[in-house]
Amino acid sequence: MLIVPTPFLYVVANYREQVGKIKFISIMRTLRLIGTTLLMVVLCLNFTACSDDDDDIDVSQLEGTWGLVRSAGWESCNEETEREEWDYTCDPYNPDNGDGECEKLVIKKLTDNTYSVAAYYYYGSKWQMDGSSQTLTLNGNTLTVSQTNGDYGYFDSYANLIIESLTAEKLAIRVKYDNVQTSQPTDPDYNPNHRDSADFTETFTKME
Repeated sequence: MLIVPTPFLYVVANYREQVGKIKFISIMRTLRLIGTTLLMVVLCLNFTACSDDDDDIDVSQLEGTWGLVRSAGWESCNEETEREEWDYTCDPYNPDNGDGECEKLVIKKLTDNTYSVAAYYYYGSKWQMDGSSQTLTLNGNTLTVSQTNGDYGYFDSYANLIIESLTAEKLAIRVKYDNVQTSQPTDPDYNPNHRDSADFTETFTKME
């Protein structure tokens, strides 16, 4: 029978313990490296996405005359089971052609974040003003109707107006509202229980 000295057994056990610690440290370093790499990849992707979004919205281009080229989306009310959907195009340079009524917006800068908007529609071989002018406030990429100088304007005051794209040639505004009261008590057909919802995008091209 072979008798192994106790010091030898201690050395072997200690060796195995040290090897185990080294392997554990190596694995933890590898996992930490992988985690750091993944974090850097995610940060780079987010930075790229944010940069792309910023490139699509240049607020310095908002002022000017914009002709409607496409309107697409839907609208519904709580009294109907089906919603109205549409998708039509226009050519503001040839307003007699196209699927729908041609319109254009004339936007003028008033202050750093406020703009006046006047809308026009093409009828009877000429451009005519559509409703009253409005004052809009810009906050980031969101527009808010702060004043309507008459009975109505192009944009509804209860709608969320989100600029999805704004370049030197293109303006895209998404219009959203959900279950809102759109009529007024003074309207002849006023119904306090009537509610409307909508989600549509209007795309314009810069004319001047």
